[in-house]
Amino acid sequence: MNTFDFANEALRRDLAAYSHALRTIVESLPQAQALCDQALKEVRLAKALLAFASGPQITELGQIFYKLSNLWPYRERPYARTLGFEEEIAEAKGLRDEALRGVRMLARHGDALSSEVITCLTNIDRHLQEEQRLLEECHASIRPHAENMDMTRKRLDLLIAAVDARMPFSATQQSALKAYGAAADLLRDWENGVPLDDQGVAILDRCLDILSDAGTAFTAGLNPGR
Repeated sequence: MNTFDFANEALRRDLAAYSHALRTIVESLPQAQALCDQALKEVRLAKALLAFASGPQITELGQIFYKLSNLWPYRERPYARTLGFEEEIAEAKGLRDEALRGVRMLARHGDALSSEVITCLTNIDRHLQEEQRLLEECHASIRPHAENMDMTRKRLDLLIAAVDARMPFSATQQSALKAYGAAADLLRDWENGVPLDDQGVAILDRCLDILSDAGTAFTAGLNPGR
């Protein structure tokens, strides 16, 4: 296998692995959002309970619940974090710390209302712990491909240059250039993120199909008779 064949095969492996990682994210993040939904329900219940309470701690507890209501899935972020989920993982951990701080504040009170709010905070911590676990799985899935993306781009640039320089002008050459160019555009788009739904997976699957066709033309054009 020569340098160009190796780059062609490695590129397809890179994108196939990236597609698998994105599928993991697409499947996991709805579960993470459902957990956040449950956490928000507990936040609303706790706020409703605190409406009947008074005392110097109520303001501080209100600030804790304000922080807990600002979960990342509800911000304007329609694209996958293709570089990983470090920020979201850190946020989940920080919000869990806030929930447990609220538990410690109320632990010395023995009244029924405090007990109910503690239950809310404990449930929030449990939901966010599971969300954090899912985010860590997503991060572990996508991170190796994010770290390898520079090499993927180099391989793609090499193939485009090889097709342009070594294949004679023909419909096959132009088709290969168009396919590899589409893949290059996709890689640039990935730097800003790809859709966090099945559309993102479909984009990658289409890219794999294009690269398969281009790879066949590439091999035939650069290695005639094989």
